[in-house]
Amino acid sequence: MRGTKRQIIAAIMVALCVIAGSAFAAQGTGKLKVQIPVAPEMYASTPQPLTASQCGQCHPSLYANLKDNGGKHRFDCQKCHTAFHVYNPKKGNYDAIMPKCANCHTDPHGPKVTDCAGCHSNPHAPKKIAITTKLTGACVQCHPGPQEQLTKFQSKHTKVACTRCHTSHGYIPSCFNCHKPHHEGQKVDTCTKCHPVHRPLQITYEKDTPAVTCGSCRKKAFGDWKKTPSKHGKVNCAVCHHGKHKYVPKCTECHPAPHAKGILARYPNCLTCHINVHDLPVGAKK
Repeated sequence: MRGTKRQIIAAIMVALCVIAGSAFAAQGTGKLKVQIPVAPEMYASTPQPLTASQCGQCHPSLYANLKDNGGKHRFDCQKCHTAFHVYNPKKGNYDAIMPKCANCHTDPHGPKVTDCAGCHSNPHAPKKIAITTKLTGACVQCHPGPQEQLTKFQSKHTKVACTRCHTSHGYIPSCFNCHKPHHEGQKVDTCTKCHPVHRPLQITYEKDTPAVTCGSCRKKAFGDWKKTPSKHGKVNCAVCHHGKHKYVPKCTECHPAPHAKGILARYPNCLTCHINVHDLPVGAKK
């Protein structure tokens, strides 16, 4: 029995040595240690180019940037990235494979503003631009109109830096960030219908401007107008006070000859009798 066990152990040792020797021999001759079946059918067709959403599966943050703030950059990724997945850290070829702004853009902001990345730090979100010190000093180069208006039509807005309101490039703030509404329930989009932003004291308004807007400052006149039984109570403020703020109309704009010539000659000033135009006296109906 002992002899038989020794023979079995010896046979196992020999087998292991043969296997190990074969493995080392395979390494020395360049043969594969692991055999993987060939599958040529997997390469029978030419693959389709990746779509933008497929690129986004591996680059979700870049895809989200393009989706939310990509602007005109929202097109096929491979229009810019003609070579991808070829970065080699040993070669340091990052700059060589990255697309250049000049490939599509030819100084869109003129010859003085050519450092694209200085403002558009994220090419996948070109519309999202942080307000840097460099950009602050260059507002007028691209936006001369607002600066001209602020200078010509002096107001409190003239003394405020652009970045006080425009905290990021292209951001249009709500007037209510600084100003209280004229009346409860006022919609913010009505502000600029009267107050041009960069010349806010040059007030103009349409004839359908709500009377309650005027009444926020002209409380006495608004109160009289609101309660009057006269026909003036049915006429909106801006219909008479049209064109520009503080315009006082002449009665003859609507009433060219309301009385006989003799009365008009004796009382040329309508307000001599009609003391309160916002609450005219109304005679009893016959």
